[in-house]
Amino acid sequence: MRLAGVIAGIAALAAVAIVGGVALGLSSPWTGSTAVASIVTPSPVEDDVLVDDDASDGAEPVAYTAEQMGAEAARSYTPDINVLEWDKDPALISTIYPTRVKDLYGVGTVIRIEFAYPVPDKQKAKLEQAATVTASKPFGIAAWSWPNDTTMAFRPKEFWPAYTDVKVDFDWKKNGLASYDPKVKFRVGRELIFTIPADKLVGKVKRDGVTLRKVPVSLGKPTWETASGVKTILERYEMKRMVNPGPREPYDVNVPYALRLTPSGEYLHAAPWNLYNLGVASTSHGCTNMSMEDAIWFYENAFEGDPVITEGTGVDLDWYEGPGAMWNIDWADWTKRSFSLA
Repeated sequence: MRLAGVIAGIAALAAVAIVGGVALGLSSPWTGSTAVASIVTPSPVEDDVLVDDDASDGAEPVAYTAEQMGAEAARSYTPDINVLEWDKDPALISTIYPTRVKDLYGVGTVIRIEFAYPVPDKQKAKLEQAATVTASKPFGIAAWSWPNDTTMAFRPKEFWPAYTDVKVDFDWKKNGLASYDPKVKFRVGRELIFTIPADKLVGKVKRDGVTLRKVPVSLGKPTWETASGVKTILERYEMKRMVNPGPREPYDVNVPYALRLTPSGEYLHAAPWNLYNLGVASTSHGCTNMSMEDAIWFYENAFEGDPVITEGTGVDLDWYEGPGAMWNIDWADWTKRSFSLA
């Protein structure tokens, strides 16, 4: 789970191309280092507000569609074929993140490719070397890494700079490395970061470094602690049905203005039933409770990939809890698992 090493990042004046080593279609005189190329810099993008077309209308649970209840595609993938023989067969890609090319994403977006089968170490370097990441702004040192044998991910050491276009060029299919070349191209919008200290229970929202609002919250109570660490917003719901079948403290409630932070079920959401504890005590089942006003603001202004940083709860977030959780992997550990640098 933990990863480490060093990759040299070099900023071109107009843009930066980061590759997973040498021989990535860009000429580089540094073995195991970073190749640099000039790329046309697009104009900054507009600060659009995204709309969740799948949000429900607040009907009773029995009237909800699967989409309104937050049903998701299966996260596991088991194709009905023989196990790969890596000397001659291409890797099978299971999922890609991010997938949309027109929407704006937050500065905490992590590029992630999931494979259907564990990838041997000798193939990991080849896959990295044939995946070139380019951006319209310098973003410092960055690297591909493998948190496990089926997950290949890319991020800078720090969050992406705001108002940046990012693209990945894959040369996998023509080299027989994968079944197809993924399409990864996205835009990073303004920087919006929500930081929540557990000892104060008043979070701060900063946009491009300027504090926009202070948000009283209630976090998870003892034995239901909210996880500490960096998370990023994954999905948004105008109304979300949340169910805990028990046996411990079962519930089945409709929650307004909910933003998912982890696949396992942490959310930012309105909690009108818990107003008196906001900024005072942690009494939730692990989610971050907010007022209706604050939750509506997040619902209307947040982008997928916006970082939410919870501090001091005593429980650490696991790296696999969504793409944003990978920011919690120590940079030295991250680069150690970059196989093209070995």
